[in-house]
Amino acid sequence: MKPRRSKTKTRILKTALELFNNEGEAQVSAVDVASVMGISPGNLYYHYKGKAEIITALFDDFEEEIRLILSGPLTKPLSLQDNWVYLYIIFEEIYDFRFFYRNMSEILMRIPELHTRFSRILALKEQTAFTLISNLEDGGYLQFQEGEKGALAGRIAQHFTFWLQYHDLRHGTTPPKILIDQGVFMTLIQITPYWSEGDGYAALLTEFLEGQS
Repeated sequence: MKPRRSKTKTRILKTALELFNNEGEAQVSAVDVASVMGISPGNLYYHYKGKAEIITALFDDFEEEIRLILSGPLTKPLSLQDNWVYLYIIFEEIYDFRFFYRNMSEILMRIPELHTRFSRILALKEQTAFTLISNLEDGGYLQFQEGEKGALAGRIAQHFTFWLQYHDLRHGTTPPKILIDQGVFMTLIQITPYWSEGDGYAALLTEFLEGQS
C-alpha cells in the first residue's frame, strides 16, 4: 500500500499532469509547475527533487490504475456487449496519462528505472487482449487458425501503446471523444477478419458506427 500523500504533493502531481498533458512534457519544467501553483521552486523541490521524481510519481498512479483495469477480465469474463465499453475504459485511462505515451521513448531514456515497469504493463496489455479474444472465441464469435490469436493479441497491445503517437502524426489535434472513439474503432476493425458466421460482434460494430454518425 502506497503511503498517503500530503495535500501539497497531491496538488503538485495534479498540476504537473495537467501541464504535461496539455503543453507536452518536454516543454514543461519543474519551475513551470511551481509557477502555475504559485509556490516557490524550493517548496516544490522539498516535495519532489526535480521533474523526474514528479514523472515517476505520476507513473506510480498510472501503473496502479491501468493494472487494476487490465486485470478485470482476467478474473471475470466480460459479456459480449461489455467488451467495447471495456475498450473505452482502457483508452480513457491511457488518455488521462497521455503525456507519457506521447513522449514515451524520451522519458524512458531519461528515467530508465521505468523501462522494466512499463514493459510489464505491455505484457499485461497483451495478456488482457488474449483473454478478451479467447472469451469471444469460446462464445462462438471468433474463429482462429493456428497462431492467429496470439498475433492478434500482440497487435491489439501495440495499438493500445502507439495509438496516440500514430494519431498525432497522421491527423494532428483531435477532440478527446473523437480520438478515443477512433482508438476503439481501430481495435474492433482488427478483430473483424476473425468473426465467425455469427453476427453478434458485427452487430456491435454496426451499432458503434451508427453511434458515431
